[in-house]
Amino acid sequence: MSGIFESLEPAIQEHLKVIRETSGLPEGDTSLELLAEDWREKEGAFDDQARSMGMDQAEECKDSSRGFLALTYSGSLVAVGPENGDKRKAVYVSIDRRRDVPARAESEDAVLGGSVVCGHEIVFEKGPVKKSSAIYRLALLPSALALSDQHERLDEATVALTKEFQAVDETRFDEN
Repeated sequence: MSGIFESLEPAIQEHLKVIRETSGLPEGDTSLELLAEDWREKEGAFDDQARSMGMDQAEECKDSSRGFLALTYSGSLVAVGPENGDKRKAVYVSIDRRRDVPARAESEDAVLGGSVVCGHEIVFEKGPVKKSSAIYRLALLPSALALSDQHERLDEATVALTKEFQAVDETRFDEN
């Protein structure tokens, strides 16, 4: 096989293979190539949204007063608000094809279980899910934003990206 699938990092390829198996999509290169096209479109949408929100791309979130968006290797979206006391608002949105995780889960009092670093899972002591797949891309909200403004931007970004991701899934697989 050649094309978009082969151009993806091996870790992403492995996630897409699992998604194909658990989604009910037909076996074969065509399904993998379609999933890879979806993944690239979602990566572009994530980058565009982060840029339009004035977010900083980062390898790690060291500042608990900053909210962040994460795109995982499997193509899921995780939005975590700034820490307020010991708690954070967190939203997990999976891609439509996955049947082994919730489509969407939220928590108003999430607690992270460790560092947030690209290449590693986001682990929650308490939250919308126990853990995400490894982070591929991480975007941090500006540190100067007030708590309420960070929550508003994260909500706006999550809604916009969820709609874009769903539109990509529906369009690509309805065409074939």
